[in-house]
Amino acid sequence: MATAAPAAPAPATPAPAPALVLLQCLPKGSKMDLIIRQAVEAGVGRIVPLVSDHAVVRPGEGAARLERWRRIAREAREQSDAARPPVVEAPVRLDEAAARERDGTALFFHEDPAGGSPLHEVLAGAAGAVTVLIGPEGGLSPRETALLEAAGFRQVWLGQGVLRTETAALYAIAAVRTVVRERETWRPSREG
Repeated sequence: MATAAPAAPAPATPAPAPALVLLQCLPKGSKMDLIIRQAVEAGVGRIVPLVSDHAVVRPGEGAARLERWRRIAREAREQSDAARPPVVEAPVRLDEAAARERDGTALFFHEDPAGGSPLHEVLAGAAGAVTVLIGPEGGLSPRETALLEAAGFRQVWLGQGVLRTETAALYAIAAVRTVVRERETWRPSREG
């Protein structure tokens, strides 16, 4: 008499992903529109535009620009069927954001490998929200990197090359989501 093969175990339901927050230094032109759209589609729940040392700020268009960004975020949520409505806050100074964004794990991505940590190492035991800070064109100033480190942000380096700010945001968000999603199943190789 033939016996039935045991049923394969059902795949484990992944733990809910931590909330993702994007702190994005203001770029030139309309690049922020693209950054917001892609960030929301990639699962970011909160976006805080930052005024930084190298950011280009145009006075006088604050309210209209913020409403446009919020509309873009709503449209991106509909496109991606995101579970949570995205929040786009009014721009603040990088200094202010560094002082208040202390919950969970806070990272800033930098083109200089000196002092940076591997992303999987930083996120291995991360609990709570993950905050990702991306600099503007021209990068973060030395003053800003020192300020971020003093505020508890961890510097992360993602490899060779310098990315455009709009590319860096999506690249960093995707990397964080992948590492967080796979960290429970990832095991270092014991061979060698």
